Parts: sequence; structure tokens; C-alpha cells
Amino acid sequence: MREDFFSTIGEIIKYGGSTFAALVASCIYTTTDGFFIGNWVGTDGLEAMALIFPVTIFFGALGTLFETGSSAVVSEKIGAEKKSLAEKIMRTNYVCAFVIGIIVAVVGNIVIEPLLHMLANNPDDFHIIDMAVGFLRISLCGLPFLLTIYLTGAFMRCIEQPTHVFYFVGSTAVMNIMLDALFIIGFGWGMSGAASATVISQILGTVISLWYFKYSRQKFSTLLSFGSLEYILTEFKIGAGFAISTLMMCAIEYLLNATLLAYDAPHLLAAATVSNILLTIVFLPLNGLDTGIQPLVSKLFAANKTERCLRVMRYGFFLTMVLTVAMYVALMIFAEELARFFVADNEPVTAEMVTFLRLTFALQPFVGLYTWLSGIMAALEDEWRNVVISLLPLVVQVPLICLLPKVLPIEFVALSYSLLDVAEALVAFALIHSFLRSKKLSLKKIFA
Repeated sequence: MREDFFSTIGEIIKYGGSTFAALVASCIYTTTDGFFIGNWVGTDGLEAMALIFPVTIFFGALGTLFETGSSAVVSEKIGAEKKSLAEKIMRTNYVCAFVIGIIVAVVGNIVIEPLLHMLANNPDDFHIIDMAVGFLRISLCGLPFLLTIYLTGAFMRCIEQPTHVFYFVGSTAVMNIMLDALFIIGFGWGMSGAASATVISQILGTVISLWYFKYSRQKFSTLLSFGSLEYILTEFKIGAGFAISTLMMCAIEYLLNATLLAYDAPHLLAAATVSNILLTIVFLPLNGLDTGIQPLVSKLFAANKTERCLRVMRYGFFLTMVLTVAMYVALMIFAEELARFFVADNEPVTAEMVTFLRLTFALQPFVGLYTWLSGIMAALEDEWRNVVISLLPLVVQVPLICLLPKVLPIEFVALSYSLLDVAEALVAFALIHSFLRSKKLSLKKIFA
């Protein structure tokens, strides 16, 4: 038993730990931009970032769609000893992701300005809109490269090189820090400098991707053959729950920004930016741990190694919850200090901003439970339950954003995030019973 415990934890650390570290590194993108913009551009820059965040969430939704689905499908083919087919599917993913990235970038540059100007009726807020539009026009140029980075990380895990994910993402994150400092502090380019630094770092990541699969020891066949688009459609079904959930976050952020401006609380946009950065720091490591474990679960289940598969699920749960609770305690205790990190010394961090931050994370331990449950469903190629859960913001958070400011001070609108966390965890827990039964598994077996 003791030997099984340590061997399973070792497997989880090999797969999930490196992916966790890689996504912590990717948090540096958002955190670095927030730090440099908040301290050298000012509160106006942080307010503009709140308007930018829904679009960056959309970028993440596309990346998650490819990453989650391709990881499950490719891992299953490798587990079934169909390496040649797995290679073809990987190539098809890269082509599809790059083409979709270009299309979205072109369309985005057309619609982004009118979309953001719909948020504000007060001329005093127009300069914030213009800052956000300038940032996004540059950022959209990096979307095809960002999707390539998502896929490369997924495929490194599939071919059992999860530690390489950390080095891969970490190198682009370090480049982003250096370029942010050069462009924002050195050249004084402000928001445009932050966007340019991110795009250049993403291009660097794509170059590293091409180098890795061409010259590393992970050799692939030289035939440029591709897999059927049927596999891509299967991946989209698997990743749809995560992607739609992320798109829901995009819509929620747009609605929240509009609400804060409608209630004449633009100062809380800066708090929203800080909470968004912290949400990224919270969610990505959790998602990284469980996404990293997904290929391992998929492989073990496809190879009929049920006992090992159950152990990975069980210990993955405990690691996820320990990480969740640790981050929760830190956020509750150091909310004001975290806000101050992103705000220039000559600008205030108000009590309303701190309350907004604490309410956002008030019930955050439920996030860990939901992430673990949805990760299991994705690993075992569920195609609809995650989609159902992803639609919950429409029936839970949207009404709360509309109703809470009518009965409570405007900063209490952040409570909508915490109540959504509870709803997602409870619905996921209710749905997973029938799903596991269809796979001849159960929660009782997992925790036996």
C-alpha cells in the first residue's frame, strides 16, 4: 500500500507537476502585464485591462478547446499503440489551430472597437476604451502562435515528456518579462509595449515548438500525412465543456464591466483586473494539475489498468484540494497586499477594492472540487456533461450580477463568482455519478 502510494504520487508529479509548473509560468504573462501596467501606466491601464480580459479569456477558450480534446484523443491512440495515427492527428491539430487563429484574428480586428465602445456612454471613459482597443489589435496578431503553444504543451505530455512543458512555457514567460520591462519602462510604450512583448514571446514559443519536434530525441516520421478531420470533431466534443465554460467567463466579464460602468464605479475596474489576475493564478495551476493528469488517466483506462487509474484519480483529488485550500488561505489573508502589488504607490487601494477581492474568492475551495470532477470527465472522453456545467453561468451568475447591485453596495457584485463556484461543484458532483457508472466506475471505487 505504501509502495503504491509513493509510486502513484510519483506518476502524478511527473505528469501533473510539470504541467502545473508550466501553467504557473504561463500565469506570468498576465501577472507581468498587470504589474508593469499598474505601476508604470497607472490605474487607467488597470481599468483598460479589465475591458481587455474578456477577449483574452476567449483566446484561452480556443486554446483549451484544442488542448483538452487533443490531449485525450492522442493519449488514447498512444495507449492503444497507434503511434503513427497519433502523429497524424497531432499534425492536423497544428494546421487547424493555426488557420482558425488567423481567421479569428482578422475578424477580431474588425469587431473589437465597436464591441468595446458599447460598454461606455460617459465620454470620460472613452480614453480607457481606446487604450484597450490598441492593446487588443496587437494581441490578436499573436493568436495563431498562442494556439500552437497550447498544443505543443499538450503533445509533450502525451509523448511522456511532461517536464519539457515547464522549460517550454518558462522560456517564453522569461522572454515576456524581459520585453515588458524594455518596452514599458525603457521605451515608454505603455499598453502597446505590453501587447508587443506578449506577441513576440508567443512567436518565440512557436519557433521552439517547431525546433522541438524536428530536432529533439522525440523523433516522428518524416511523412507529412494528416489524420481525418473526424478526430478533430471528436476533440472539439471533448473539449467543448471547458471551452464553453471559458466563453461563459468571457461573457460574464463583459457584463460585469458594463455593470460597473453603469453604476459609475470605474475605480472597481482596477479591482476587477487584480481579481482577474488572481483568478488566473488560482485557476491555471489547478487546471494544470488536473490537465496534466488527464493523459495519464486516459492511457491507464485505455490499457485496462483500472486499479492504477483509480489511484491516480484518488490522489489527484487530494493534491488538488490541498493546493486549493492553501491558495484560498493566502488570498483571504493577503488580499490588500496583493492589490497593492499591482497598484502604483501614489494611488489608493480602497476598502471597496479589498472587499471586491475577498468576495470573489470567498467560496473558492469549491473550485478545486469542480476542477477535479470535470477533469475526470474530460480524461474519460465525456462529450456532454461538461457542456451542461459550462452553461451554469447563464442561470446563476448573470442574474446575480444584475440583482446584487440593486440590494447591496456595488462591490458585492463580486459575490456572484463565489456562488457560481458552489453551483458548478454541486452540479458536477450530481452528474458524475451516471457518467462513472457508464464506464463501470464509481466515486466509491475511486476512494476505496
